[in-house]
Amino acid sequence: MSLLLPSRRSISLVAAGLVAGVLAGTQLQAMATAYDYTAGHCDIGLGYTSGTGSGSGPRLYLQFGGDAVATGLSSSQLTAGEPGGIVGEWSTSSFVTVVPQSVSLLRPAGAEWDFLGTPAGQPVWVFGQNSQAGVPFLGFNTEKAGGGTGTFILASVLTRPTDGQVSLFQIGGFGTTTVYWSSAEPGVDELTVPAQTHAHYNFGFTKPGYYELHVSGTGSGFPGQATGVLAFQVVPEPSASIAAVLAGLLAGAFLRSRHRHLTGRARLWPAA
Repeated sequence: MSLLLPSRRSISLVAAGLVAGVLAGTQLQAMATAYDYTAGHCDIGLGYTSGTGSGSGPRLYLQFGGDAVATGLSSSQLTAGEPGGIVGEWSTSSFVTVVPQSVSLLRPAGAEWDFLGTPAGQPVWVFGQNSQAGVPFLGFNTEKAGGGTGTFILASVLTRPTDGQVSLFQIGGFGTTTVYWSSAEPGVDELTVPAQTHAHYNFGFTKPGYYELHVSGTGSGFPGQATGVLAFQVVPEPSASIAAVLAGLLAGAFLRSRHRHLTGRARLWPAA
């Protein structure tokens, strides 16, 4: 992972991970900071372990496919011979899903797209239902959910950029759209996945920036509820090396022009 300057993002994810771990009582991989998940397959899983000991009960977790790409992991956390090979289950707050500029689309006209939460003609970053090279292929999984269906609920959006909206939807074979989550439409917040299934849907975001989603999970085959935080960075943030170069250039300009105001500013986000 590119070294990033300390940010509210990493601090809030650490806190979220600690809370989720205490609530779930699970033995998921523990991380001191969040790593970037940038491409390949990953599932948001709902699982259940019977019993009363440590690690028992319901849990939300991330589990990666062999082609997944995530930066900053050590060799002990990878399986040799696979492109990604990220081993085991991970807490949902261990990774930030990085959504690239390449998935930006313009919102179509028509009231059926109002759930996206942005006017027609405005950019929306959409990914997840179909596999794309260099893009996260993020799905949902109930294969460890005690043999029953799993329900994933968008409880709240904890963090988002100004005017940022989040949605989860699926486009059928005949072009019909089914909406499961929409932060722009109260009450549209529930996805039920059949038993022993892994499935993919479109995630939609209306603004570049950092998002944290508080998600809960329940299953028809077990008691209780699991909770977790899913983090997304829509359009990658600049690395510390780029930030340092920009800071150096600005500092030099300030020293050379102490009595003048700097009128320009660095462009941190690509144009939609």
